[in-house]
Amino acid sequence: MPNKFSPLLLLQAYPVKRIENSHKMKTFAIIAFCIVACSAGVVEHQPCGGAGEVREVRIENCQGPIAHMVVGTAYPSEADIIPAEAAAELRLKISTVFMGQTVVIIDSTLPNSSVVPGSQYTIRWSITPSSLLVGNTAPVSAEVFNEATQALMLCGRVTVSVTAA
Repeated sequence: MPNKFSPLLLLQAYPVKRIENSHKMKTFAIIAFCIVACSAGVVEHQPCGGAGEVREVRIENCQGPIAHMVVGTAYPSEADIIPAEAAAELRLKISTVFMGQTVVIIDSTLPNSSVVPGSQYTIRWSITPSSLLVGNTAPVSAEVFNEATQALMLCGRVTVSVTAA
């Protein structure tokens, strides 16, 4: 069965930087927050496995309980995660279930993705819905694995609805 989404090749994992307690940094943080809030909305998610935590999922031009997407449009996405265990390298797997079949959208090692337990990190990816999903609503899961052990560290699932352009 062909993939229902085309992945963007750029995948990143990086720790969230702490902001110093100064007036200049607070102003920068507020401006940066406004830019992010305008482009990527918070989409409700459900946990789907692993001992770690998915804190928040953001998808460009989406928000609420369902991510409404248009065919052929790229949707940059990101999730704040807190792993429960250390890992030298992470693997990100994005998949959906469509017509009873699990379809893997992205399955890739994240470069420079060493993590320690209890710290917050942000992972990024992008998906572009194909015309095969028009008129359908499907769950999309983001699973993060320890690359060395292949153990599932954490998982978050959102609901996606796809419409024609």
